[in-house]
Amino acid sequence: MPKEKKKVCIFSFTCDEGCSIFLIEIFNKKLIGWLKKIELAYFLSIKDHIDVNDIDIAIVEGSITTEKDEVAIKKIRKNSKILIGMGSCSITGMPSCQRNLLSKKQLKEIEGDLKKFKFLPKCLAIKEVVKLDDEVPGCPMDEKKFIDTFEKYIN
Repeated sequence: MPKEKKKVCIFSFTCDEGCSIFLIEIFNKKLIGWLKKIELAYFLSIKDHIDVNDIDIAIVEGSITTEKDEVAIKKIRKNSKILIGMGSCSITGMPSCQRNLLSKKQLKEIEGDLKKFKFLPKCLAIKEVVKLDDEVPGCPMDEKKFIDTFEKYIN
């Protein structure tokens, strides 16, 4: 009996989405082979229906900046067997968390927008909010490290 395919979802939070763009380049080389082992259930760049239940592997990029982000990443973590942080933003928060470096004066200037959009007091790396099972560093992420890490979980 053939092995069941792993359900994979890719999520992007606050960032420039450079890792997602880089991932599409990796998919150009690897996706056909990977599709024998995975079901790509969600990746906004390709598929816009979100189903965050019973995820085998969730890949996340970006940082957590709003209350909505915080709720979403906790739901993703709860419903994922494996959670992989893709890129520096998810692991260290930078460069997406540059707001944390603003002076009090600069923060005062944007205070209205921060309240209006329910921003958290501090921008957070994903791993500051939930546990990551694995990490792929870099900005953009390291291609070889991503392939090695991803294939470790789909094989």
